[in-house]
This record gives sequence, C-alpha cells and structure tokens, in this order.
Amino acid sequence: MRKVLLASLCAAGVVGAAMPAAAADMIVLDFAGNICGIAGTASCGNGTRIGGSYGSTAQLGISYRSVTVSTGLTYTDYLEHWSGNYGNLTNVVYGGANATNYRSEITFTPISGFEVQLLSFDAACYLNRVSCRTMNYTLSNSGGTLASASGLSTMHPGHVDVSVNSAWSSSPLLLAWGPDGYDVGLDNITLAVRAIDGGTDIVPEPASWAMLIAGFGMIGGAMRRRTGLARVTG
Repeated sequence: MRKVLLASLCAAGVVGAAMPAAAADMIVLDFAGNICGIAGTASCGNGTRIGGSYGSTAQLGISYRSVTVSTGLTYTDYLEHWSGNYGNLTNVVYGGANATNYRSEITFTPISGFEVQLLSFDAACYLNRVSCRTMNYTLSNSGGTLASASGLSTMHPGHVDVSVNSAWSSSPLLLAWGPDGYDVGLDNITLAVRAIDGGTDIVPEPASWAMLIAGFGMIGGAMRRRTGLARVTG
C-alpha cells in the first residue's frame, strides 16, 4: 500500500510540475470614455482631472499625482486629460502647471498574491514645444530603478512607442516622467497582472517524464499483485 501511495504522489508531483504558470491579465489605459471627475465617471474635456483610480481592477490599484520637482511635494493628487495636439495621440494623461518644474507619476499597486509588469506606453509632445521634443522617464519599485530613459525623442508630429517589458513586481511600480510632465503626454499604457505562481514550464524535463512513467508502472504492478492475492485467498 505504501508503494502505491508513493507512486501516486510521484506521478501527481510530475503532472503538477507540468502545469502552466498563472495566466496574466492585460490592462490598457487609453484614457478614453467617461473616466473624469472625482468619481471617474464623467465625460472628459481638455484639462479635466482623471478619476483617481481610473484603470484599477480587483487585482491592481492605480493612482495618479503631479509632483513639484523643486520641492518633491505633491502638487495635485490627480493627473489631467487632454484630447489632442500631443503629436498624433488622442486622449493623453499629463500633469503639472508648466513645462519646467512638474513630474507626473502613476503608481501601480498589486494586491497581495499578485504581481504587475509594465509592457509599454506611448508618449508625445504638445504642439512640438521645445521642452517636450525629448522626454525623461523612470520606472521603479521598492528594489530600485527597473527601467529609465533620458533625452528620448517624442517623435513629433507622431509619437514614440516606448517598449519597457519590465521585470514582474509584487511591490508597487512607479512610472514617473518629467521635469516636463506637462507638455509630455502619455497614452496606451499597457500592463500585465498575474497571480504569483510557483509553476514551471509546461513541458516536463526528460527526468520528470521518466519519474512519471516509473510511477505509473509502480501503480500498475502493485494493482496486479493485489488482484493476484485476492484470487489466491478467495
């Protein structure tokens, strides 16, 4: 009986190791629709505040703020919406009051048991102003900087598609751009969220296959012996 149990556990362990890791959910912040106002349900106009939790899900909290660079203090606990003139983008997010002293920030906070990854975002310059023809951004978490760029062209009259593909993070991700977080607007911020999982590759290693086959062989052999015993004693 112990051999049967051991073989069963071995087989189950190998099958479990072959299961895929948790699937990721995709989130795209396109800043379109009725997402403005304090409640985040009003229509948006140019300069309208974006709802403070726009884009949040059951697994991921999202928050916004503008920071005065010279003091490091919060200027507003929200960012704003603009519908056009940022390159060829529509419905962008930006913050602050001028092009020289304000950093815009978005924080992505996964709930316990989940992790988040920043995949990409689009960025563009307002009316090709000198201050926003290039941009600076950083992506960080509790462990430090994960990605950054300085002097990145915003590609006016188009936009720049910034591919980040950050490491997965179970601590909050902070996306910050500035000191011109005003004339540089972002759109199509793309994230992935998944449950933290110890899963491995879907295809088992050869040694795992061997263990699986051996385990099933032990189960079959043990069952045959039990059947033979029943016939003798019956």
